[in-house]
This record gives sequence, structure tokens and C-alpha cells, in this order.
Amino acid sequence: MKLQIPLTDDAPDELLFIVVHQSYELWFKVMVDELKRAASVLHDNEPWRAVSHLRRMVEIEELLLTHLRLLDTMSPKDSWSFVIPRPRVGLSVLSVPCIEFLSGGGRKACADFEFFDDEQREWLRAISEMPSVWAGFEHSLRVTMGAASDEDLIDVVRALYLSHTDAARTALHAVAELLMDHDENLAVWRHQHMLMAGRQIGRRPGTGGSEGMAYLDTTLNQRLYPALWEVRSVL
Repeated sequence: MKLQIPLTDDAPDELLFIVVHQSYELWFKVMVDELKRAASVLHDNEPWRAVSHLRRMVEIEELLLTHLRLLDTMSPKDSWSFVIPRPRVGLSVLSVPCIEFLSGGGRKACADFEFFDDEQREWLRAISEMPSVWAGFEHSLRVTMGAASDEDLIDVVRALYLSHTDAARTALHAVAELLMDHDENLAVWRHQHMLMAGRQIGRRPGTGGSEGMAYLDTTLNQRLYPALWEVRSVL
């Protein structure tokens, strides 16, 4: 109970805001762990071991999408009093680029955002250098499919989708589809997050002095795995 202490007097929705964000922090921590484990086994060319880690992560994302909708029940007038003045960004804001880095995407420039302190920036930079799930998938894909490093990736992915009869290829196909689920869930989350922020605080600065909707708008068209999306056009 001591971890859910509102910072503002007479702001009934602040407790909801705190609980939702703290639950996000806990689930994001699990997602980060699952991504690290999936990346590790993919780099070891054991894609069948990555499936359970990625499936669990996708299930967590589905849960978190329902959490985000809870914030739409807040009163905009009340949320102005505690969202905007909050002095710092939470782990949930740090964890999103962390998840993107470990997934194989993200923008390294975000580690230099001014509202992160030195320790947070250093942590994000370290995460950005870790082996990613996508690098592991591509490595396992090329080894399993017998593809050269310079062979066009779209062609290799296409061959996987057209022929996954043995166990290794079947596992890689399952990984590819789970990565698509992950990418789609993040896209939906970004869109819902942008709409929620706009509904609550409009174009005002966000928590900890962040840019709020001005930044969220720039994330809407991001995709982690363009090759997996593009291959749909050539199957």
C-alpha cells in the first residue's frame, strides 16, 4: 500500500493512474525478460525454445491493452492536476524503448532524451547493444534455410512461409507469426496511448516534461519488422 501514495491533494483519479502505471512496470519487466530469453535461444539456433517466451509476451501485451483503456475513465479536468506536474517519468516510459531495442527496433536517439537522468540514459544505451530477437531470428532463419548472408531477406522469409514442413522450419514460422503479433500489438498500443493522452491532457507536455502527444504522433507508423509485413505482398 505504501507504493500507491498520491502526490496531489483532492485528485480522485490519481490512484488509478498510479496503479495502472505500476502494473505496467511489473508486466514490462516480465516482457523484457522474455525477450532476452527468446533472443538468446534464437541466436543459439533453437527457435522451438523461443516460441513459449514470445507467446507469453504476446499474452501480456493483450492484457496491457485492456489496462490502457482503464485510463480513459479518468476525468480530463482531474488528470491535469496530477499528470502534467509529475516530476519524473516512470519505468513504463523507460521500458517501451527497452522493449523496442530488444525486439530489434527502436531509435537509439531516445536514450538521449532530456527528461531521462544519466543513470537511465546509460541503462538504455546498454540495452540497445544487447542481442535482439530480430537479429536472432534472422540468424536462425538463414542457418535453417541454408541462405547466404547476402541473400535478400524477403526471399528467405518467403521461402520459409512457402515451405515449413520440418520441425525447425515449423518453429521458425511460429516465431515469425508471434513477432507479427508483437509488432501489431505495439502498433495498437501506440495508437491507443496517443488517443488516451490526447483525451486526457490534449497537446500539453506530458509526465516529467515529456513532449506528450507531439512525440506520440511520431511513433504511430513505426514497425519493428518491415520484412515480415512486406513478404505478404509476394506470397
